[in-house]
Amino acid sequence: MKKSTHSKFKNTAILFELLTRQVAADTMKGVDNSPALGIIKAHFKPNSILAKELTLYQTLVNERYSTADKANYLINTVLKLRNKLSGVELKKSKYALISEIKKHYELSDFFKTTINDYRVYASVYRVFEGLTFSRAAEVVKSRFTIAEHITRKTSTKQEDNAIVEAYLKQDEEVRLLAYKLMLDKFNEKYANLSTKQRNVLKEYINNVSNTATLKSFAQKEAKWIKSKISTLTSSVKDRVTVIKLNEVCNLLTRYEDIRNIKEEHVLSLLLYHELLKELKNASK
Repeated sequence: MKKSTHSKFKNTAILFELLTRQVAADTMKGVDNSPALGIIKAHFKPNSILAKELTLYQTLVNERYSTADKANYLINTVLKLRNKLSGVELKKSKYALISEIKKHYELSDFFKTTINDYRVYASVYRVFEGLTFSRAAEVVKSRFTIAEHITRKTSTKQEDNAIVEAYLKQDEEVRLLAYKLMLDKFNEKYANLSTKQRNVLKEYINNVSNTATLKSFAQKEAKWIKSKISTLTSSVKDRVTVIKLNEVCNLLTRYEDIRNIKEEHVLSLLLYHELLKELKNASK
């Protein structure tokens, strides 16, 4: 039996998720007008076919019901609405969206981030693609995956999902104003961060669910900081300060054995970079 391969390139919800993450990453780089934000505004306008399909994806991913019967009723309802969308128009819109993303970003980098609930998004995609003789078992398995996801116990993220849904339902002007306020607050809070510190936050945002990539980055960053601090320590005359700096280097060595990078490790890297800035200023 030939198995269908899920494609991130054709999954509207994953494309939208990656674009929103890219907006955050561009912000961290100090990009004033994020191309990703422009792409979202252009291709996910209210009532556009991509916005409609995105809503159907989000319905199946975010809704919660207590019984399998209710979950299956929801799935059937969403599928009926999905079947009303023009397949030709969807195909053209996704092609145009990918083409626009390709103009501004390297696709291999753009798609490298791991997506939360990827298995569910992939299952929704396969169900949306429709039932064929060769894909019957695969589609049934995908339906079970979606139903189990809908009926799982309510998580603490439900309120956050409700806020996101309410935000997406607002008019474009309201959403843009909210984004501008968020961006202004962000820039105000992190205005004094160095390029290196901004890069740490960017990597954390891009790879928060990609543990292998985030771990590799954090270990390399810790090794680089340790090397720089060790070099600058030679110019420090105060014996007590030298001892403390050596202790910092020992702490940085521990990143080599960290299995999972947590928020506290990322915050520590920011502080280590701040220490490095102070050392550089003191040595001038």
